Amino acid sequence: MKIIAKTIKEKIKELSEIIKRNPEVKVLYMERAKLYDESKQYEKAVKDFKKAYPEYYACENIISVCESAGLYEEAEKLYTKAINENKTNIDNYIQRIRFYIRSGKIEKAISDCKNILELSPNDETILALKKILTR
Repeated sequence: MKIIAKTIKEKIKELSEIIKRNPEVKVLYMERAKLYDESKQYEKAVKDFKKAYPEYYACENIISVCESAGLYEEAEKLYTKAINENKTNIDNYIQRIRFYIRSGKIEKAISDCKNILELSPNDETILALKKILTR
C-alpha cells in the first residue's frame, strides 16, 4: 500500500514539474487530477479539473468529486453557476434538486421545483416531486 502511495506521490511531483513548463496543456491537469482523486486529495483534484476545463464547471465528474469529498458548498456553487448561465435549462435545476435531496436540503429542493414550474408549468415529474417533498 505504501509503495503505491509513494508511486502516486512521485507521479504527481513529476506531472507538477511538467505543468510548470507547459501550463497550457489541459490533459496534464486532468492526469494530475486523477492522481489527486486516487490519493483522496479531492480539493486539489477539483482545482486541477477547473484549470483544465474552466468552461465546463458543471460536469458531473467534478460535482461528484466535490460531493464524495464532502465539499457540498462547492458542489452547490457549481450547480448554481450552471443555472445562472442558462436559466431556461430545466436539467440544471433537476440536477440541483437531486443534490439538495441527497444533502437533506428539502426546502431548497422545493424552491427549485417552484422555479421549474414557472418555466414549465405542466411538467408532471416536477409536480409529482413537489407533492412528495411537501408532504
